[in-house]
Formats: sequence, structure tokens, C-alpha cells
Amino acid sequence: MLAGKHFAVVGEERALWQEERPGEPGEDGCNSGEERGGAARTPAQGKSNLRFLLVKGRIIRCVLFDLGDTLWYRKDLETWRRLEFAANCQAIALLRTHLESCSLPDQDDLTLGRSLRVAFDAQTRARIRRDPSHEPDGAEVAMETLAQLGWGQIDRQLGAALFEALRVRIIDSRLLYDDALSTLAELRRRGFLLGVVTNRLWGGPPFQEDLRAFGLFEYFAPATIAISADLGVRKPDPAIFLHTLRALNVSPSEAAMVGDSLRSDIVGAKRLGLLAIWKPKPRVREALQARLVAPGAASASTSVSFGHSESFSPPTVGSAVSDLPPDLPPGLHVTDDDYVLSTVQGPGSDPLALLASDVEEYKPDLMIEHLSDLLEIFPKAGAL
Repeated sequence: MLAGKHFAVVGEERALWQEERPGEPGEDGCNSGEERGGAARTPAQGKSNLRFLLVKGRIIRCVLFDLGDTLWYRKDLETWRRLEFAANCQAIALLRTHLESCSLPDQDDLTLGRSLRVAFDAQTRARIRRDPSHEPDGAEVAMETLAQLGWGQIDRQLGAALFEALRVRIIDSRLLYDDALSTLAELRRRGFLLGVVTNRLWGGPPFQEDLRAFGLFEYFAPATIAISADLGVRKPDPAIFLHTLRALNVSPSEAAMVGDSLRSDIVGAKRLGLLAIWKPKPRVREALQARLVAPGAASASTSVSFGHSESFSPPTVGSAVSDLPPDLPPGLHVTDDDYVLSTVQGPGSDPLALLASDVEEYKPDLMIEHLSDLLEIFPKAGAL
């Protein structure tokens, strides 16, 4: 395994990363299933030099964060399956009270609920791919899904209730990374302004309640949290980033964006001129490590398993294989932006292919492994 935390993109040579502190042992305390490591920069260049090179000439006063797989991650597979199945059955129970019995197929609630969820997710992806800049209206998606399934026509009020029934609460299904709150607290102590820019279909008061329960309102004021579901606009569209930047009275050149998605977080940041900091999913890091250990062994055409959290992977027990889209890379969730946007932005769902492409906006300015790595990059707000 390769050691090191910070990753600088190499320019024209097409090598993906430079090395830093080779041979340094990994740290303890990683989350379940997560492994330390990654590439490192050349020994002659230290952390302070890397920070200088990447932030040279810039005054960084603000750090924006994505949420999913950045500040938090999904709980274990069994917990996720249980919560999603419960939400699915709740949605079917709602339909049974409002639709005639003949409208629904003669199947048990578990089977109906799974069919509803799969169709709903597919309808959501289709809408985003038709209009990537806008978050779909959940009630409208629910209405379209029922019509597509042939289960009948419903009005918007029932569509909104059905959409809400399908919600899996964040506080029940996610865990904050171990260093999330401590890193936010230290960044704030150092004088940085903090904000959130997140793509998600479910927002509103329940989502705000979950943020409060996690303790995140200690570090992010509601006005500085841009939620695509509430604003109607999605990353990488500049408008959702500007919503938070304006609330903080910060220009793009004074801000950094931290996120796990090359297609939404990194592309959006680079289009606006923010410092783009990539915190990749653990299995993506592993794939990068494999490429560095054996150059050329991993390529855009190589089949690589990419995960979206430390311990979660798509269901393989208790659900049909056909539930998953055939083009979904192993380990990626159907709602991940890097998958959803793969048919809109080339080339495919493989982060290695994106990094190796000639498209500069896919290439982050910096890569970190843990949130606490930010403390080594930003010693003080406004400092180089």
C-alpha cells in the first residue's frame, strides 16, 4: 500500500499523481472497511511546499463541503436494506389506502415496494439526464412512476405523500466520519467560513432536522447550506455554488470545495474557479493505488470495483440482480452523481478514465484521504 495524504495532479505527462512521503505507515482509526493510503509526492517536496504550490497567489477564506461520502457515509448493508424496505412498504401501504385494490398487481408488499423503488430511481435518473442542471420534482417523479408501472393516475397531493413515504432518513442511515466535527470545529477556529453544497432529492424540514441531529448546525448556518431539492438546481451548475458563496459574502476565488464526485463537485468547482479538493471513495483510492503500484495495469478499460462508502455495497442477497441497472459499476450506488451523470458527461463511470482524459475540469487541484488532512493544507484563513 502507498502512503501519503495529499495528491497533486501532474500536468502534461499524463501520470495521475505525484508522490509524497513514500513508505510512511498508515494511521489507525479508519472506519470499517476503509483502508489508508494512496499515492504520495516526490520526497524532495514536503507538505508545506505542496500547500504553497496549490494555494499560491490565492487567499482562501471559505471551505465548502459536499455531504454524502464527504462528511458522512452510509451505514452497513443490512441497516440500509432494512430502512429502505421499510420505506418501500410504507409507500405501498399508502397506495393501498388510496387506490382500488385492482390497481396494484397481486403481489406482496415487499415485492411491490421493490418494484416501486427501482422504477422511481430509474425515473429520477432519466429526468436528471434530460436536464442535468435541475433537481427533479419528487412529487412529479412519483406520479410518473405510478403511471409508468400501470398502477393508475394519482394527483399531486398523493404524489407528494408517496415521495415522502419513500424517504430514508439521513440520521438513521448515515454516520459522520470520525474526524468530521473535529475538523469543522478547527477550521472555524482558524477563521474559515464554512458552507455546504449538496445534490439530493429529499430536502425540506426533515432533512434540516437530520442536519441538526448530527450537530452540523453548529458549523453551518441554514442560509449557507445549498440543497438541490430545495433550490431546484444541481451541481455542477454554478448557481448552486453561488447560492452559498453569496450567503457567505465570498468570491469563488477565495473558496475551496471538498467533495467525492469528479462530475459534480470537482467540475462545478473548477468551472467557477474554486480550489477543487477531491475526497474519493475508498475503492476509488484503491484503484488509484493499484495503478501506481503497477503503472498501466489499471486503465480506462480495466474493470475496477468502485465503492461509495466504507461498508456499503449494492444488495446481492434478498433482491433480484435485475433490480440494478446493467451499466452500474460494481460498488457504486444508483444515486451517485458519477453514475447518474455518466451518460451526460463522457467518458463513462470510471474515475480513472476521467482523470486520464484531456478534460481539465475533471482533474482536482488536490486530493485528500481524510477530512482532517484539510488542517495541514489550511493553517489560517486567508493565509497562503
